[in-house]
Amino acid sequence: MRIRTALKEFDWKGWLGWMTATMAGIQLVVVIFFFSFFATDLTNHWWGDLAIVSVAGISLGVCQWIWLRRRLVNGWWWIVSTLLGWYLASFLIKVFYVDDSNATGALSWLLVLLKLLAIPLAFSLPQWLLIRRQFQKAAWWWIVARPLAWLTGFGLITLSDRLDPVSDLFWIMPYDVSSFVGLSIIAVTFSFGFAAVTGAVFTSIQANQTVVRNHGN
Repeated sequence: MRIRTALKEFDWKGWLGWMTATMAGIQLVVVIFFFSFFATDLTNHWWGDLAIVSVAGISLGVCQWIWLRRRLVNGWWWIVSTLLGWYLASFLIKVFYVDDSNATGALSWLLVLLKLLAIPLAFSLPQWLLIRRQFQKAAWWWIVARPLAWLTGFGLITLSDRLDPVSDLFWIMPYDVSSFVGLSIIAVTFSFGFAAVTGAVFTSIQANQTVVRNHGN
């Protein structure tokens, strides 16, 4: 596989396109998780968890693929790599549920930090393997970008919560339309920061790449 296109300057139009696709995908994930957890009993079965994660991962991957399909050769692999990232992150989350109550003080905070970093890295690892096959330079930025994007997204949530304490009510409301709207607002806030960072990094990686023609395909 080789890159389909190469840019010589920052692609603002592409950045906005990535943000739109990613924010739409994250909203779709919220819908999937909301109705899966609160409208069905899927989470009572291991296959239910697998189904939810699969649908969510594929949905986000497809939304981003719509933007990526003209920028990557065999761009459908992005859907596969996104799904694999969701599987890997879900596995880590299951592992992190293991009781670590013996950890106290600085060790406890260190474990929390490692968990917060490990999960976004797990999401990004399969995608990074795909990116590095198609881009000759700076693919490692993607590994750095994902944890930073998570921090940015959660930072915006924290900031908006301080500016609007009323949003705390969404966490204690019954699981109805009001709570769904609240979760959607939180998702928009998070996804704006997340998509802004990842979009800037992806378009920067794509910029100034050398186009390599693969005559074997």
